[in-house]
Amino acid sequence: MPDLSLLGADSLGVWTRSSALSLLRAGEIDVLVRTGVWQVLWRGVYMDGGFDPTPEQRAIAAVLAAGGAGQPFPVGAPDPETGRRRVRLRAAAWGRTAARVWGFPLIDDDDPATGAAEHVLDHVAVDRPLARQSFADRILTPHEVPLGRRDLVRRPSGLWISSPLRTLTACSGLLTHEALVCAIDFALHHELVSLVDLETAAAGRLGRPGAPALRAAVAVADGRAESPAETLTRLLLLPVLPDLEPQVELYDEGMRLIARFDLGDRRVRLGVEADGKRNHAGGQMVAKDRRRDRSTGRFGWTTERVTWFELRRQQAALVRRVVEVHAGLAAAQPPAA
Repeated sequence: MPDLSLLGADSLGVWTRSSALSLLRAGEIDVLVRTGVWQVLWRGVYMDGGFDPTPEQRAIAAVLAAGGAGQPFPVGAPDPETGRRRVRLRAAAWGRTAARVWGFPLIDDDDPATGAAEHVLDHVAVDRPLARQSFADRILTPHEVPLGRRDLVRRPSGLWISSPLRTLTACSGLLTHEALVCAIDFALHHELVSLVDLETAAAGRLGRPGAPALRAAVAVADGRAESPAETLTRLLLLPVLPDLEPQVELYDEGMRLIARFDLGDRRVRLGVEADGKRNHAGGQMVAKDRRRDRSTGRFGWTTERVTWFELRRQQAALVRRVVEVHAGLAAAQPPAA
């Protein structure tokens, strides 16, 4: 058996069938796949078996499946002065696939509350028509877009991927409003994009697919959110309780930080805390939350905790509950002097 250790050495352990055929016969490749030594990520794209691909490995596989092996490719005649030839790209990670590499939270990738399972969807940008590819329970969708270098970044792995800003504009035509705002909040919070750049991009996409969705999401984005659950809570409650602020801090008399609420109304001393997808159901976390609530309660604050299921499936009931609590606290406030 030839030394296969170099397969995928320059692409995070992902390789194509054509590179494997330089070392093995077709029948030998089929045996490695059939016995589970190799796994098939997309048609003609492999990695070692027994591992779940990372988002970047998955993106590399998608780009290779779209014909991106060995890129950039030289095109045209050499420049008479420099002797250099122009190069072009054939494929790049795009849309949801690029968002996962950048770490953007895609709330519908695997949602235990709604059953959404968009984690099976991948996207690539291509420079020519390409058929959608499916494998087992996954789907790879190509998007014909101009692969301008201004929109793309080359990562140390060699992966060509849309920039964070271009990824968000591409996702504006793919994600729901709530999911897009969650992704934008993350990008702002981690300073992957600026609000000015987003507003400029939204203004420049007038008349293009996804433009209204992008403008609507940018208008309500807030980089102070530290999780998708906080974003979803803000989107639900701010329209009816506009005095709620993200990341409200509570200090004691000695200026020691007691708590930081996901959302808080300082006037009525209401804090709102949102649990994520996997919530705080563990006994240790529940006890910690209760201790925190007792600490903030000594300073006159009431804490309302909202669950992921409420945020995704019981929005109307959740809004009614928090509004009622807020109204009760407001009624108990002493009259203004």
